Amino acid sequence: MDIKLSPITQSNYLAAFSVQQNCHLYPWSQDVFADCLDGQYFAFQMEQLTEVMGYYIGLQVLDEVTLMDIGVKQSCRGKGYARTLMTHFIQQCRQRSIKDIWLEVRRSNLIAERLYLQFGFELIEERKNYYPTQEGRENALIMKKHM
Repeated sequence: MDIKLSPITQSNYLAAFSVQQNCHLYPWSQDVFADCLDGQYFAFQMEQLTEVMGYYIGLQVLDEVTLMDIGVKQSCRGKGYARTLMTHFIQQCRQRSIKDIWLEVRRSNLIAERLYLQFGFELIEERKNYYPTQEGRENALIMKKHM
């Protein structure tokens, strides 16, 4: 079946927002998610038939982009969809003449960290006690890819 990547807009974001809510222990509010769809942001969702399986949101400032969020629906994980999303995200960055891509990832998210390393991201630093957890706080890895 064909997978389609299409822009997330103010009129079609609810399915991607639902995926975001289920991807994170502490998800964004609907207002925060919707605010990330205009201006310097660019966002895409991955669909198969009518099902939204994943999404990403990037924030562009001059010639840098921060990957603000990326997620794949729980039932769709382990099938290469995150790789498809990252490939599309990097293509979008190239089209925008981006020089550097930044991201943060939970220290415990080894699968995501491995994916980012495979795409050429490098560990820049570890931010202590950045993400909330049920037991307290968790470190964030700051990663960068030079294009």
